[in-house]
Amino acid sequence: MSLLSRFLRRVRRHRPAVAALAATALAVGGLVGTTGGSAHAAGGLLSQGRPATASSTENGGTPASAAVDGDATTRWSSAASDPQWLQVDLGATDTISSVTLNWETAYGKAFKIQVSDNAQTWTDIYSTSTGTGGTQNLAVNGSGRYVRMYGTARATGYGYSLWEFQVYGTAGTGAGTGCGTTDAAQGRPATASSTENGGTPASAAVDGDATTRWSSAASDPQWLQVDLGATAAVCKVALNWESAYGKAFRIQVSDNAQTWTDIYSTSTGTGGNQTLTVSGSGRYVRMYGTARGTGYGYSLWEFQVYTTGSTSGGGTDGGSTGGSTGPGGGDFSGTVISAYQQVTASSYEGGNAPAAALDGRTTTRWSSLYTDDQWLQVDLGGTGTISGLVLNWESAYGTGYRIDVSDNGTAWTTLYTTTTGKGGVERLPITGTGRYVRLVGTARATGYGYSLWEFQVYGTVDRSTSTPPMLSGPTKPPASTGQFALSAPADKAMVTNTRRPQLSWVAVSGTAHYEVWINISRTDYDFTASGSLLDLYTKVAEPTGTSYTPSWDITDRWTYKWYVVAVSGSGARTVSGIRQFSVYLPDIEQVADGVNVVNGARDLNKDGTIEPYEDWRLPVDTRVSDLLGRMTPEEKAYQMFYNVQQYPMSGWHFGPAQPADLNNVLLSTAATRLGIPPVSAGDTTAGYQTTYPLQSTLAAGKDYALDYQLGNMQRKEELEVGARGTLSPLAEVGTKVLYPRIQEGGGENADVAAAQLKALVSGLQGGPELNPGSVLATVKHWPGEGAGGEAGIVYDAVTIKYHMIPFKAAMDAGAVNIMPGYAGSSYLDPGGPGAGDSAKILTYLRQTMGYTGLITTDWLPSSAWINAANAGSDVMGGADPGATGFTMASFEQQVPQARIDDAVGRILKLKFELGVFDHPYGDPVNGPFRFHQPSYVALANQASRESDTLLKNDGVLPVKLTSGDNIVVAGDRATDGASCCIWSSYFHPDYGSLDMLDAIKQRAATAGVNVYQDTGPNPKLAIVNVGEPSYTHATAWPDTQPYLPADQLALIRNFKSQGIPVVVVLTLPRPIVISDWNDLADAIVVTYRGGEEVGPATASLLFGDYTPRGHLPWQLPRSLDQVLKPGGGDTQADADEAWDLPYDLGATDAERADIRARIDAGQTVPTTYGNPLYPYGAGLTGWG
Repeated sequence: MSLLSRFLRRVRRHRPAVAALAATALAVGGLVGTTGGSAHAAGGLLSQGRPATASSTENGGTPASAAVDGDATTRWSSAASDPQWLQVDLGATDTISSVTLNWETAYGKAFKIQVSDNAQTWTDIYSTSTGTGGTQNLAVNGSGRYVRMYGTARATGYGYSLWEFQVYGTAGTGAGTGCGTTDAAQGRPATASSTENGGTPASAAVDGDATTRWSSAASDPQWLQVDLGATAAVCKVALNWESAYGKAFRIQVSDNAQTWTDIYSTSTGTGGNQTLTVSGSGRYVRMYGTARGTGYGYSLWEFQVYTTGSTSGGGTDGGSTGGSTGPGGGDFSGTVISAYQQVTASSYEGGNAPAAALDGRTTTRWSSLYTDDQWLQVDLGGTGTISGLVLNWESAYGTGYRIDVSDNGTAWTTLYTTTTGKGGVERLPITGTGRYVRLVGTARATGYGYSLWEFQVYGTVDRSTSTPPMLSGPTKPPASTGQFALSAPADKAMVTNTRRPQLSWVAVSGTAHYEVWINISRTDYDFTASGSLLDLYTKVAEPTGTSYTPSWDITDRWTYKWYVVAVSGSGARTVSGIRQFSVYLPDIEQVADGVNVVNGARDLNKDGTIEPYEDWRLPVDTRVSDLLGRMTPEEKAYQMFYNVQQYPMSGWHFGPAQPADLNNVLLSTAATRLGIPPVSAGDTTAGYQTTYPLQSTLAAGKDYALDYQLGNMQRKEELEVGARGTLSPLAEVGTKVLYPRIQEGGGENADVAAAQLKALVSGLQGGPELNPGSVLATVKHWPGEGAGGEAGIVYDAVTIKYHMIPFKAAMDAGAVNIMPGYAGSSYLDPGGPGAGDSAKILTYLRQTMGYTGLITTDWLPSSAWINAANAGSDVMGGADPGATGFTMASFEQQVPQARIDDAVGRILKLKFELGVFDHPYGDPVNGPFRFHQPSYVALANQASRESDTLLKNDGVLPVKLTSGDNIVVAGDRATDGASCCIWSSYFHPDYGSLDMLDAIKQRAATAGVNVYQDTGPNPKLAIVNVGEPSYTHATAWPDTQPYLPADQLALIRNFKSQGIPVVVVLTLPRPIVISDWNDLADAIVVTYRGGEEVGPATASLLFGDYTPRGHLPWQLPRSLDQVLKPGGGDTQADADEAWDLPYDLGATDAERADIRARIDAGQTVPTTYGNPLYPYGAGLTGWG
């Protein structure tokens, strides 16, 4: 379950077994509780997909909307008290003929069905005190826009719970909400199951031109689908058939293009022009043909969709009246510029946060308190040029409201105002400019507050104020510098009063122009190059004078370096010296945490004055020194420990946590004597919410710019809720096949692992160093457990050089936290302890590698903490000060004060550089609604696509089947979404993640190909999903048996023996032996641990939507005896591979000697050694 779903839901209590039996009895009994003789009276289903509200909900997993979603496996349930109600807004005054109640076991014994025109005054149209539960079909007679079930007496000790609440009748034409006359489908994106040829595309059916057409392949079923851009109430569909028409077809609607609801069905289609009156709602509308009327396919000149919508009558925007009806932004220029932006509101109620109106989902909403005035305000992040605005109201809408804009959030200009708002979807063609846009509600239409499913601002945003000019690539400085002087800022100056400090220098005679070079943060570094990212500069200006003021707002960072080049008329170049400065202007907020803001700074010790450590305008070293001098020995020692949840003086929080819980922990630390904030860091190894592939998988893709973006995505999601660290990434090179955690490392190539690590660390930091906008990366496991595993590291004086390459790269990226692993090193500390409490191993890190940052141990037992601190570890990873047998007093006594001061000085320096003293909190209310954005999912999908590896292909890929053909998808991994991921990075079905089976089904449907699970009629292809399920420290299979279990192997053989072509999709977290089935597979696709998008990405590969490009990140052994002696165990004595050497499976002694010699000489090691079944880097980059 995702962090957001844990935030929004609580696990429901279990009902007694008798209740479950009762539910079964009711299901078997069919219509035992039915009133009336028919399923429902004449009329269409009016309620499905319409806005629903309730008096209460039992928990976030049982919302009111679940009773009108057409899904009888989801439900609304109320609190366990009387009375309770569930109400649906039909969008217009309709004539009601019947109501169907599909009760869960918690039903209503006494209840009423009521109707209303305004959701305030209600009329009973049915009443009972002898409700029976089950499915009750009630014949009624009445009219109204709002219909509700009003329960007055529960039949059980629980609340009221409905699987479905269905209202049937005849749609009315209430003011402003009748069936529209504008074709909502015209010009919208259209797709189809197939096309007859390139001249009959899906788009031709929605282009408004009755001389162009869509036509399908000549088979059943076929479909044509249009995306309206937003959820809309559909009231009419017009089909203009070519002579190849549909005899049997359905009209269907969907909110996600995956789950469809029929709103019309026929088996007696006539062709020609068919205008169908329908009732339903959805973003997507499709014609689903099941039987053709001719021997040809299906062909439509035009497919038109009409919707009910509320006009915005009565409004004014400087002379023009309100907007047109209908969904989406087709009439507005630009795009939605408000999505996922920062947002505030006058109030919110329940879990209906302001950001829910900007998250692109019509299943979440903002709702205010029940008073006037109320407002919702969005910060566009730059000056927006606004072309229109869409208000998608829940049933609690505003009759009176206005739209304002502002450049600064304080002085406002009104663009639009109305007193006759109608609710529904209001599209306002307003124009204006401003950074801030707000809706101010002045008159509510109901007794509730204001509630919006979506608030969408269309237009463009000027981001020049946050975008530096880049007149060069990232470039190292000239070898010779210091030929003239810089003037200001002073060297190592701390700029705290502007984001645009003026840079100046002395004049150089004969200069035609100057070049200003600054080491700004970039996303396009060459991550394969050696050297510190801080030493890469960008030319940002070419002034002719001796000063330059940046044209953009420089972000907070501690080490901006800059120099100037004087260029003469002849092109001669004279280079200044290099200086550095920092910029820090934190956003100081007054928070209800007991800490006041005094003189623009947080008064952390609550004494009414600002001490040096509280003053953000002072240098970090000054603040550290001052705070250390104020801390007691106990306060210092606690900073080295975790479990701040129980011990607020502790320095660290182990995450991830639910946003509200994390925020409460952060708030609790503000009450401590000195108000020192913690840092929350957890095992979010491949994403905080949006899960991307593991590092070994990314090593198959070798797209380091993408790796940076993935790290940056994780940074953004963590910052949303105040999480500021991650216990990742790994700097391990996987040279031992049997090491379980090889799945987390960067593959077998140290240079690839290094480039990847450099990209991930800088992405997590948001630049080349730790800064106030960073997430703290924890690089692990020192000193390189890929060369042996957690039981011990076996490299020597030569091969250690290979395994240090990624650690050096991490330091070049600015990493300031390294985690020693459990393993000791026979070379660095023969016979010594694990790395975390080995002084020799940690001394090598400090002295030989030159590392000056923090050292955080792995999860050591409490008996090791004192030794670890004395050995040089600064933070006891995961350590609970309340552990049995441990006392802080003994820690203080046995660890010298100088060692504690040294460690705590590093900890405080890191926290000041992260900015958590000045801005300690995230946004637990709104932040979760900015998780899992479509752009983030696209990054995860791209990473999976680029990593998927086509090992072999005997002509079966891409899938070449025709419409109507059958595929069988089989194997344990087909429905095992969790095998995509490990640790605290999850598969997210609640966000729409698809496992392999569902992803293949979805993609196959677009080609008209049928997909069956495990077995099916006359399959033309079997896609067998095998491999190892998710695991963490220890493998899921026996570690000395790296090959498919017998049942998975038998599955491949079974399909092959039937003469069915077999595509093996292999989940491969570590190298295994595949020789026993390699020849049986007609194609092999390797997905590794591909992240939450691995299903859709792989399905797209199978059907040829893109060409494969991934390459194996390790060698694959030809046989087990290349890894182990026969009958051997996971010991070095039984190994047939050298645990510390790359590319040596099946290698000769001479080859291994050559590998060692190249490592010793600092040369690149060729990947062609040994005799593996598949070499390192194997993978087809075409279809073979």
